[in-house]
Amino acid sequence: MWFTENAWPPMLIAGLAALVCLAMWNNNRRGLFLAAAVGCLLLCVGFFFLERAIVTEGERLQMIVVSLCDDFRNKRPATLSYFSNTAPALKVQVLAAMALVDVDKDLRLTDFQSHVTNQNSRGTVHFRANATMSVTGHGNVGHQPARLNLTFQREQGEWKIIEVERLNPLTGEKMGLLTEASS
Repeated sequence: MWFTENAWPPMLIAGLAALVCLAMWNNNRRGLFLAAAVGCLLLCVGFFFLERAIVTEGERLQMIVVSLCDDFRNKRPATLSYFSNTAPALKVQVLAAMALVDVDKDLRLTDFQSHVTNQNSRGTVHFRANATMSVTGHGNVGHQPARLNLTFQREQGEWKIIEVERLNPLTGEKMGLLTEASS
């Protein structure tokens, strides 16, 4: 269903229908219009809770990204478990980045866009990350923006990252994973 990703459009439609029914009830005081308005308001609440109850594969991938970023920030060994064994070079780069970079608690993840393809066996998540960072040998480098595309593949029932694409936060051009952004 299209409202499982975003409940606002059907909630807005039901809310507008409730307002129309209330206006009609105000004109002629027929109980039918008041009942319809209450029904539409209940639909709004229902859409909200239905959207919360249904977790799509795209939303599941986004939750994985949030957990990955938290584990990376806290330098947990579990960080490597998010990556596929078919991508050992990524695991080496993650280990290097964990040793090189300290991410402060002000990490903020935004602009999530996810897309699942191949009968729910492959997916991508685009997102932005902003945080104050320190780099070994350079000290505090201030607040740094990042923009990433992660490609996931389902392996033995679990989502694993098979590709990481770092993008320039301003231009969207591809960058190396551990290179400095240029404006």
